[in-house]
Amino acid sequence: MPQNYKTERNRVGVDDLVMLDQITEVALLNNLEKRYKEKMIYTSIGRVLVSLNPYTDLQLTTPAMIKKYHEEDNFHIPPHIFTVANDAYRALHSENESQAIIISGESGAGKTEASKGIMQYLAAISGKSGGAKVDKVKEVVLQSNPLLEAFGNAKTLRNNNSSRFGKYIEIQFDYKGEPEGGRVRNYLLEKSRVCSQIQNERSFHIFYQLFHLSDQDKEKHKLKGKSPSTFAYLNKSTCTTADGIDDKSWLFETLHAMDCVGINHADRESIISILSGVLHLGNIQFKSGGSVNNGSVVQNKSDLEIVAQLLSIETRILEGCLTARNLSAGTSSRASVYNVAQTASQADATRDSFSKNIYGRLFDFFVEKINQNIDNQQPGKNIGILDIYGFEIFQTNSFEQLCINFCNESLHQIFIDLTLKTEQESTSEKA
Repeated sequence: MPQNYKTERNRVGVDDLVMLDQITEVALLNNLEKRYKEKMIYTSIGRVLVSLNPYTDLQLTTPAMIKKYHEEDNFHIPPHIFTVANDAYRALHSENESQAIIISGESGAGKTEASKGIMQYLAAISGKSGGAKVDKVKEVVLQSNPLLEAFGNAKTLRNNNSSRFGKYIEIQFDYKGEPEGGRVRNYLLEKSRVCSQIQNERSFHIFYQLFHLSDQDKEKHKLKGKSPSTFAYLNKSTCTTADGIDDKSWLFETLHAMDCVGINHADRESIISILSGVLHLGNIQFKSGGSVNNGSVVQNKSDLEIVAQLLSIETRILEGCLTARNLSAGTSSRASVYNVAQTASQADATRDSFSKNIYGRLFDFFVEKINQNIDNQQPGKNIGILDIYGFEIFQTNSFEQLCINFCNESLHQIFIDLTLKTEQESTSEKA
């Protein structure tokens, strides 16, 4: 056994849980706790890595750490998220097969940071002589993180930067190991967060970043003199800030990321107008009235006009869409279309549904823009990184929580099946 094995790898407990003298739940948890207290947040279970969120920056993903884990043999250094990335990168070439890294765990466990660490490592060790095309792929892959975080992450009770969507990122490599393309797939964006949040949670980060635009931009997009507490979609949770989240500096990162993924100035202006339009849309109120029984009308016309301007819609058409709906009866040539007035509560629901769908399509636009810049359109070997929602259990659980937890349970079952299959095949070969 090398001399530094004890001093660096196993100076606290054991760094691989399969090496425990007794494999019990108590022994496993005691070992993890012992290492966590010494800021050793990574522990292996064979090829699986257990990572505990330290809720602080331990400087574990610096360029020096990347160099160390790229140059040294895994046997001589402690477990790390870089070890997982390095194993996948090497297996991609030695086995000539695509690799997948699954990141799973409870909400707030640190999955998003682990995903970023893996992409940071792969970008650093590959494509050092690949030219402008390779550099562009790496830049877009890395810059997709702050962009998707701004529009897809939010402060929750457990995590101030919680991913409210699932994503699968593929990075495609050529035969020399240089990145030549990639693709992002997104799942289950929590669109309901646009309209409401529980106490002490926030909506998506981008809405709070808007209030740090220049005065000129805020005036152009009808945000000057306003704050998050001005808007119904942001003020119900009584939480507009989050520890460790600097909305002003994050805004500049978001705008820079937009440039990197190919969003021009005109599109950026349209995006900001749409976001502001969604916020103002939440302020529109309805009251009973109109020429039809049980119908409704917009109570605050000034907000309606602002929304129509920001979304480039005629005020009359927007009001009609919110306060009435079309019903179709019959089929083909005999079909009849009726315009049915909506009650005030129905109009409220339509307004919120409209807001959520606008935001959902905007998020899909970003994903598509990223893919347009890096999708190689050619078959090849890739490393896939799956980062999905964490397990969630609240006092009141919505249908979204059911989908999130069902997805996690299904993923774990697949992982267990594959692990058992691999062990069985390994045992058969030895026999």
